[in-house]
Amino acid sequence: MAQLKLELLERARCIYASDGPAALSMRRLAQDAGLSTMALYSYFPSKQALLEGLWLELFEALLADLLAASAGRRAPLKVMEAHLRGFLAFWEARPDQFRMIYMSTPKGIGDEAVPMQDQPVYHQLIQLERERVAACAGAAAEPGEAQLTLAAALALTKLVGYLLLVLGMPRYPLPELERLRERVVADALQGITQTLAG
Repeated sequence: MAQLKLELLERARCIYASDGPAALSMRRLAQDAGLSTMALYSYFPSKQALLEGLWLELFEALLADLLAASAGRRAPLKVMEAHLRGFLAFWEARPDQFRMIYMSTPKGIGDEAVPMQDQPVYHQLIQLERERVAACAGAAAEPGEAQLTLAAALALTKLVGYLLLVLGMPRYPLPELERLRERVVADALQGITQTLAG
């Protein structure tokens, strides 16, 4: 049963990638999988549950990649830099999944369709980022909650903004893309340290 659920998630990803968010429906997935729609509902009780399954899989993989990216590093700024680079590399390797999570709301599904804030992996990702940001404060006084929140949000804004441009508008001509990417990482890191110092 678990194997079939994984296969259904893979088929759902393929439908999304080939035909877009509007094509991803329970009926279409059931047809592609050779199941009745009612049988599909025993694996995913709603389209929201299907989307949640797709998102959870990605966030679990992202968490693993971010942990691996910093392996062997001790200096907080080096750990944070590896975290930022790992985040970009993860989504650059998965442009369709990035678009699915950050750039689309399927028809009939509202902003609250996939309540990731209720999922442990979501909290683990947030906690990992906050710990890494806090460590960048160094010997200075421990940053307050507002500083941590702002520093993390600014870094995420820079990274996602870069990805939205590069993955969301691939026809937009960006000369020296590698240099731009490096600058985004450097700016995000500098923004963290400046926010924590202020």
